[in-house]
Amino acid sequence: MVTGNFRAIKRYNNSDAYAIGVGHLADRIAGGGPLKGSFPPDANGLTKDDRVALQQRLTSKGFDTGGSDGVIGPKSQAAISAYQASIGQPATGIPSLALLRSLG
Repeated sequence: MVTGNFRAIKRYNNSDAYAIGVGHLADRIAGGGPLKGSFPPDANGLTKDDRVALQQRLTSKGFDTGGSDGVIGPKSQAAISAYQASIGQPATGIPSLALLRSLG
């Protein structure tokens, strides 16, 4: 982030994220190896794999999440609420590790 190229890219678009993205793309075009890393858990402590597993387990129990993509949208929230209500919990629609564990 301290190179002349970084500053030149930022003259076009003053976003650090944009400049870093362009820099990574340039590295890949030049033959650089793949990016390494992963996203941290979300605000509820769930990784993407956890969210996918949650959606799959809800679906297998008959609660339609609209798919297993790891994105907790309105259908997944409705499925979570319906499941919570079915087991006598407050229907918050909020995913959690405890909820994932309760689904087996």
